[in-house]
Amino acid sequence: MVAACAASAAPLVAGLMGSVDCKVHGLAEAGYAVLAAPGSPVATLLTVLMTLYVAFIGYRLVLGRGGLRMGDITVSVIKLGLVVALATNWALIETLAYDALFQAPAQIGGLLLGQLGGVHADPFAALQSVFDALQASAASFASRAGARDSALQGGPAFAAFAVNGGGMVMLLSTLGVVLACKVVLAVLLALTPLIAGLLLFETTKGLVEGWLKAMIALAVLPMVATLALALELAMLEPSLRALAAMRQAQQFAPLDTGPAVTVLVLSLVFAAVLVLAAIAVAVTAAGLRLPRPAPASSDPAEAPAAGRYATAQVEPRSRAAHVAAAALALERRDAATTATISLAGARRLAVASPQGPSFEPSPVAAPTPLGASYRRPSAPRLGAAGARRDL
Repeated sequence: MVAACAASAAPLVAGLMGSVDCKVHGLAEAGYAVLAAPGSPVATLLTVLMTLYVAFIGYRLVLGRGGLRMGDITVSVIKLGLVVALATNWALIETLAYDALFQAPAQIGGLLLGQLGGVHADPFAALQSVFDALQASAASFASRAGARDSALQGGPAFAAFAVNGGGMVMLLSTLGVVLACKVVLAVLLALTPLIAGLLLFETTKGLVEGWLKAMIALAVLPMVATLALALELAMLEPSLRALAAMRQAQQFAPLDTGPAVTVLVLSLVFAAVLVLAAIAVAVTAAGLRLPRPAPASSDPAEAPAAGRYATAQVEPRSRAAHVAAAALALERRDAATTATISLAGARRLAVASPQGPSFEPSPVAAPTPLGASYRRPSAPRLGAAGARRDL
């Protein structure tokens, strides 16, 4: 829990990271337990939402609306089980969400740092040593500055200001970003019981998408900050060596402000880099989309690939509608046949003889109609008694 974290005499960076890691875990667990406790307002709201969801399904089944199939009912049951699991099981959330969001980016960052040569395996331990060295250099420059010297006039006073300001900006832009992301991520995880109930309805699924996007962005940004810190330390290494040599020599020249200015400029540049990285991570996480059912078309002609039992077709067509559709199709077919015959005749009339004027084309034979009224009449039968009678 939150009160179980013991104070330690660790250095600044390690102490802050250890304290925040312990506090955020306790905050997420305690907040989840409070919201998911029986009788809490969130638990009551979750029960109401699940009851309404089941009632809506029963309403659609009783009135025959919506065309529910067995697959839809299965998906609804799975959705209800997922909501119950997310809202009542902290062990599942800790395994699937907390460890993945807090530990996985740090491990991936460690693997990437291992591939970089000359970089410390733990950049935050290197950050502590660099920050201590910069504070020592700032104190050394301040001891050589006069009491009335201004930092804007250059000299040792400006060098002390640049080194001290660069160290603070580097500490806030790297360690501060990581700690802030962890705190906000723990708060979002504590809201899991409330967000789980919003997963049931399509109108509230956008809130779930936003919650997931925020958690993904807050989980990826510390990894980007760690990589930026490693790169910044690698670029500051020559300046740090120059500052250490000046501190040991106990000397200062007017042109010795170069390493101090380099520390200040690089710290400000990487602070801007982290701002741009945060925007890029947020835009990338905004591309997440939860699956949604495809909208049903009210016109069968617009959706020819629809199933036989489409939800948009509530009643089958009557016999009169079938007869009218058949008559319309027959009329269209006869019109197409007549147009084809007329086009063939026009093409024959357009052909001219090379020796003189165009010749008269042969008439097109009309199609022989079929039916009982056009049968060949049978010849009268002549019998022997009729022949004798005529004589």
